Amino acid sequence: MQTTIEPSLRIRTAHPVARSRGDLRILDVRDDLARVTRANGEIVGYVDRVDVAGDTAYRARRYVAAERRFVELPNVWSADDAVDCLRW
Repeated sequence: MQTTIEPSLRIRTAHPVARSRGDLRILDVRDDLARVTRANGEIVGYVDRVDVAGDTAYRARRYVAAERRFVELPNVWSADDAVDCLRW
């Protein structure tokens, strides 16, 4: 029996790589920053890598179009979890 696993978000890549997670599209902007959009190109937010207590954590920032600003969400230990924060 073969199971499929969604690819994990790896922000550290040499070249921009587009991938998806659920209904969201993820594009690496820099080695420590990824843009998260919907399939139609609407920006949902950004996920970036931050150092916390000598370890790596990930921060999601949701874009609020009506207010033209970003809302910073709590840090999480997985890039996939940070993207999931933007999904809900």
